[in-house]
Amino acid sequence: MIAGSDTDAADEARRLPAATLDVIILTRNEELNIPATLASVLGWVRHVFVVDSGSADATREIARSLGATVVEQPWLGYARQKNWALANLAVTANWVMILDADERVMPDLRQSIQNVLARRPEDVPESGFFINRYFVFLGARIRHCGYYPSYNLRLFKRGRARYEEREVHEHMLVEGSVGYLEGHLEHEDRRGLEEYMAKHNRYSTLEAREIFALRRGSKREGLVPSLSGHPMQRRRWLKEAVYARLPGKWLFRFFFMYVVRAGFLDGLNGLRFCLFMSAYEMLVGLKLVELEKAEQSMRKGRV
Repeated sequence: MIAGSDTDAADEARRLPAATLDVIILTRNEELNIPATLASVLGWVRHVFVVDSGSADATREIARSLGATVVEQPWLGYARQKNWALANLAVTANWVMILDADERVMPDLRQSIQNVLARRPEDVPESGFFINRYFVFLGARIRHCGYYPSYNLRLFKRGRARYEEREVHEHMLVEGSVGYLEGHLEHEDRRGLEEYMAKHNRYSTLEAREIFALRRGSKREGLVPSLSGHPMQRRRWLKEAVYARLPGKWLFRFFFMYVVRAGFLDGLNGLRFCLFMSAYEMLVGLKLVELEKAEQSMRKGRV
């Protein structure tokens, strides 16, 4: 009987992951999104931390009831809030994954992550992994438009990554090599188009500020633009070295998304999405003009 118990224990040990995973989710008024997000990770990850920045709805209560640890932290900005979480939460797992509150881990991605966890961390040469993502707009997945494939670095070894200091569209900086996982996240904001528009209005303000600061020679430690680097570095290089110099960016963006990146293959929903994103580009441009005019007025006031 003792020998049998030892055998059973050895079999169980072989079935357990060699590594552990903690998940971090930032929230604010996400009661419609957080149940699906948590359901996609609870039960197979070690711990889920929800970092809430003043929700006025039932986000915190729902997260706690489903088994997440909720930590309240006033909003610091997208990058700073994530870096605060990485530095201050009781994260002790070998691996960490950052999720948006309107994302969920699909079964194919779960299997890929579990394959990583089945290995000892020291046997995995990569320090982080890019993960592909489906984007859902008006109830349908966008499969073209330049939004698929859409790789983001979300899974990394604890202590080996942080976010660049940028107001919006920040990227993760990883110490060591990176790889790619099979499978998908699915991004779907269930709060509706009004909230999505409000979010993009905020994003456009922050993006205009970033461009304005760069044009004034502001230097920030962060993702290094490189045409020969990984996808995020190439995208940053194209954005700063080429795209920033184009006239009529909103029109170019529509043409690029709808024609060059075959948004027309997504049908009417693809057309709507391309128009929506070109409108976002116009907002960024208008807000940039506003910042430049404000600067000119300040200079005239000093004369």
